[in-house]
Amino acid sequence: MRYAETGFNLEIDLSRGNIERVATDPRDTEAHLGGLGTNAKILWDRVPPEVEPFSPDNLLIFSAGLLVSTAAPSANRTIVSTISPQTNLMAFSMAGGFWAPELKHAGYDKVIFRGKSPDWVYLLIHNGKVELRDASHLQGKGCIETSELIRKELNEPKAQVAAIGLAGENRVYYASIEIEKSSCSRHGVGAIMGDKGIKAVVVRGTKSIHVARTAELMVLCNEMLQYMRHRLDNPLPGFDAILRTLGPQ
Repeated sequence: MRYAETGFNLEIDLSRGNIERVATDPRDTEAHLGGLGTNAKILWDRVPPEVEPFSPDNLLIFSAGLLVSTAAPSANRTIVSTISPQTNLMAFSMAGGFWAPELKHAGYDKVIFRGKSPDWVYLLIHNGKVELRDASHLQGKGCIETSELIRKELNEPKAQVAAIGLAGENRVYYASIEIEKSSCSRHGVGAIMGDKGIKAVVVRGTKSIHVARTAELMVLCNEMLQYMRHRLDNPLPGFDAILRTLGPQ
């Protein structure tokens, strides 16, 4: 049994319309930890340095961190990794919200896109059901409207949607990927998503996440929560507002 992680990634070949559920090697997690580290390992292994950002050989990876969907406070980050159109280098961007936890509850740690779709599509993940669906009716829509239309179309009000708007569709180099009130807004990851013809990635999951030594984890989580409450009531003087609740106890 795998703990915290599901042990499976989704591999999406957009050029062929092929979808694979791929088991992962637990040794990669031991060596590189969660979403960001294993994303970097995948890009290092599979994307040669000469690959251009808008090449079909560039990967776009959506990932959940290792502690996502556990009781660990604030462990909810969605990590998107690719080769950036701004720098031609490996880059990542993160967002909060519930997309990454939903992915874990659907039974996957990552979604890895390669190739380019000939038509606009969105990826639907609903536990074991995964399909590429036509998104031509969503072209030209903003991120919020796209998310609302997809939830209505699927009759899934709890579905989590990562979407691009017109900037992403037109490969604007600073385009973001929007997830509810959060945003992957660094390094132009939305431009790569648009270049690959992906309008949105939609997730709905209801599976359980297995955690080892649950009682010990809860003790640590409660200690963290106590510290967070203490720092909230006793902010550090001389720091900007966003930093006053951080730092040593």
